[in-house]
Amino acid sequence: MKRISSSLIHYYVHMFILCLFVVGIVCSKFLMSMGILFGLLHLIIEGRYKEYFTNLKNNRFFVAALIFYALHLIGMFWSDDITYGMNDIKSKATLVAVPLIIISKPLVLRKSYKLLIGLFILTLLTTSIINYIVFHFYGTEFNFTDARDMSLFNSHIRYAVMVVFAIPLLYDLSLDNKRLRIVFLLIAVWFLFYTFSSQVLTGIISFSAMILAFVIYPLLLHRKYLSLTFFLLSGISICSLVFIGLKSNVTSEGLPTVNIEGVQEAWEKRSKLSYDGKDQRNQDLKYTLARFLLSKKYPNSPVGVTRLSNQEILAVEKGMAHFAEMKGGLLGRIEGLRYQLSHMSDPNGHSLLQRFEAWKVGFSIFKQAPYIGVGTGDLKNAFAQEYIALDTKLSKKNQIRAHNTFLTSAITFGVFGLLLLLYLVYTSGRIQIQNQNLSGFIFWTIILVTFFFEDTLETQTGITMFAFFIALFSLPIPRPSMD
Repeated sequence: MKRISSSLIHYYVHMFILCLFVVGIVCSKFLMSMGILFGLLHLIIEGRYKEYFTNLKNNRFFVAALIFYALHLIGMFWSDDITYGMNDIKSKATLVAVPLIIISKPLVLRKSYKLLIGLFILTLLTTSIINYIVFHFYGTEFNFTDARDMSLFNSHIRYAVMVVFAIPLLYDLSLDNKRLRIVFLLIAVWFLFYTFSSQVLTGIISFSAMILAFVIYPLLLHRKYLSLTFFLLSGISICSLVFIGLKSNVTSEGLPTVNIEGVQEAWEKRSKLSYDGKDQRNQDLKYTLARFLLSKKYPNSPVGVTRLSNQEILAVEKGMAHFAEMKGGLLGRIEGLRYQLSHMSDPNGHSLLQRFEAWKVGFSIFKQAPYIGVGTGDLKNAFAQEYIALDTKLSKKNQIRAHNTFLTSAITFGVFGLLLLLYLVYTSGRIQIQNQNLSGFIFWTIILVTFFFEDTLETQTGITMFAFFIALFSLPIPRPSMD
């Protein structure tokens, strides 16, 4: 019997740990934590410290991540809330621990890379099918209010990013096996369908970022900076026109007329929800109903309520103020955004408007401490106090933090912290170009775009996803047929 070498055993243990990460990122915080624990323990047991150190010091992403993490430790010196600060330091340790595990023992075989990516895609495929079936066939039992509740295993925002990112990964795998390209194509179509049917705006934006990355990657690779500048300026112009289009032809800011004689009685004959109560999005139901009737061009009267179908009654109960939202997909989401932009007097219950309010509060905090920020531990308290100072219309439960990774760093550590984050981002992207890694560049582009409207590095899944894939793609990924 052949004796298995210790190096082979360590290889299989390392691959098992990386598999814990790829499955955990999709659907289990427990597996992510176990991946870090087992990964660090395995490095200690194997004990090839000189090799680890050489690999780490030569990796610019790891060095940048280590410097950025060190800033969080330094930021404790001017923090008042030590408990919050220590919790933040603990969660941000993932930004260093995960790359340390991956970069210390870099993958050298194409088949190892394919195994990880294949498992990641398989986990996404399985969970997305479960999500879709449960939402569409068992939605009543789970009390879903809209399609964004479809994500059962993870935050719908992070999950949407992963589903989109799986599409270029499928293309990467197809380079190795022509016979399975039809299967990969069908899976990619499913992920695309899921992205638009789930109505998660982050997913739609991530898809746009993926297309953007496909276009600008060869321009950067061949240093066609003039063409790149023209393309980016065109993209900004198009986005501006889209925003103007969303704001055009919308209903007025003013509230519609309610409490019309007979409407309450007609409504409560058809629904168990009180006319004077709240819909499932915590909005005043009477106004949701009036706006829905207006969108259908039905009279705001008992006759109009009577003309509504049972499905439309359910839509009003779920908080849909326009019949187009019932269609689902991209059109329904667009109509929902148009509705938000045309009724900005009350941001509660509207994700886009709540972000606008959070950005306003965040910029106000930043202006008070632009050089050193509020410190690692005082971000939460700073927002709570500034919401009160600005007399926000947001209810307590909707008073979110910055929802912008760049703004969060600027608030916490001032201009210097923002510059260090930009250095981390720049280093991550430059490595993808130098390694000529299209998949890595697409992931980097998606993450960069989401940084503008999400606190990606403030959640365990977000930090782990960023740290894992950027670390993986900071290594020279073996090309097809190189094993």
